[in-house]
Amino acid sequence: MSLSPGEITQTCGLVKIPPEILDRITRHLTTTEYCKLRLTSKAVEHALFSKFASEFFTRKQFMVSEFSLKALRDISKSRLAGCLRQVHLGLDEVEPMAMYASRGVAAMKSLRLLQLRLAEQETLWTLGLVPKYLAEAFSRLPNLETCVVRDFNSDRRSRDGRYRHWLSYGTNTMHMETGMRPRPRHGPGWKDIGLSENATRMFKAVVHALAMAQARPTAIEMMERRGHFLFDSAFYIHPDFEAAVAPVLGRLKRLHICLDMAWDPFSTTSQTSEAWHHVNAAKFLRLCENLEELRINGKRDYIANGGRNALHHLFDWLATKPQTEALSPPVADGEEEEEEEEENSALVPPYAELARLKTLSLGMTATTVEDLVRVVARFADTLENLELWRVHLSFEDKANDEALAETGPTLYTVLLRKMLEMPNLNLRHIKLGNLHQTLRPIGKEAVAGAVDFKPEASTRDRAVMKGEVSTTTVLEYTGSDWRHFVSHEMIPRLYTPRAILLKQESDMDVDEDENESDGDAHNYWSSLI
Repeated sequence: MSLSPGEITQTCGLVKIPPEILDRITRHLTTTEYCKLRLTSKAVEHALFSKFASEFFTRKQFMVSEFSLKALRDISKSRLAGCLRQVHLGLDEVEPMAMYASRGVAAMKSLRLLQLRLAEQETLWTLGLVPKYLAEAFSRLPNLETCVVRDFNSDRRSRDGRYRHWLSYGTNTMHMETGMRPRPRHGPGWKDIGLSENATRMFKAVVHALAMAQARPTAIEMMERRGHFLFDSAFYIHPDFEAAVAPVLGRLKRLHICLDMAWDPFSTTSQTSEAWHHVNAAKFLRLCENLEELRINGKRDYIANGGRNALHHLFDWLATKPQTEALSPPVADGEEEEEEEEENSALVPPYAELARLKTLSLGMTATTVEDLVRVVARFADTLENLELWRVHLSFEDKANDEALAETGPTLYTVLLRKMLEMPNLNLRHIKLGNLHQTLRPIGKEAVAGAVDFKPEASTRDRAVMKGEVSTTTVLEYTGSDWRHFVSHEMIPRLYTPRAILLKQESDMDVDEDENESDGDAHNYWSSLI
């Protein structure tokens, strides 16, 4: 005899507790305990379902394995399909070398299962089943908003203890079966090329799966911490899929990507970069017509390379305004040269409209003041939020020598002052953090170093040098008067330790007065040029 929902409620005292109290009680349970409580009765399961779905099925992470992708498809066919808004794809893999590491240690059953999982993983990619399975699931997720490719796990699973990770679905099951835990490619066992190849094919699989499913997400993100970057080939759209991919990209509001545009990627000694190396990324971005938020991160070794890095061609292209399309290159005299001009112009689209871009975030890249100013000016009409994170500035324009003579030995001062001169730039939020720069005084060796922020605009450089106060690496502002903050707070608080030290060395014979202005650092730079 089955009970009606009303009768079940009357027989279960736990569900008579107010929802907020029940939530506070269950908040202290581990995931295992929480799931066991849900199984005690239908009434309890019904009372906890909303909170349970919100915590565990609003965002879910999967990996490339039969077990994990099958779970995603099963969820898409269940009552939880409407809850799932963010699908994260971890780059976890079974390592081929794990077979040899396990021999003689694990049982034969574990070794057999490990070999089976390795074969399944390889076959999923070889037969093109990854995008197929993803498309099958995406087509049944009505509220899908975000697709994320990531090479690390979030450590915010606080229910199971501090810094516990959200793992890809099936990770613990595979660990119990085989004794080995799948993980993203990392360390000496993998080559760098293998890392980016893995991220590239996953990103491409996600985009084409969304197209096949005719899904309508508003965001695609690539989250990197362990060296998995996207090559330009990640953005290649096969001609057979162009008609299906274009609507997906056209509806995107947010795009976060981590790029490696260096060429040749197979070279371990030297890398070069040409304008056409970002051809696929440019075509991809041009299709993102309604993009409101764009984040581009480069590689973490951007400072070691010095000067511009391989992203500067992409920045040049982003800074290109629509009206420049009308400027045609001069006609070549020879027929062969004319054909080459036409071929090169057809490779890279002339510009990206991005007429609704509100948020621009650039990180882990080495560029110049000129390039950055052009990019900001290009989107100044609509830009509301600007973030620069781990950006290394240098300059290649002699005109900046004169600017430094007036503003002092900080390229970020030059950058910010040029931004203040843009009448159509109306920011609501600006954030700068972990900044670096390279100065090249005439007749002097290049000086590279960090750029920090003093605690207050009135803080003297000497106070920092003597250790009386400490600096911070991040400064941000949100409000209606960004110009006042940048002029009276951000620029005065910029601190360049290396430049000040050089000043001290060159002014050893100058009598130091405690009342002397810290503007002497600016005078020092002026004397160099």
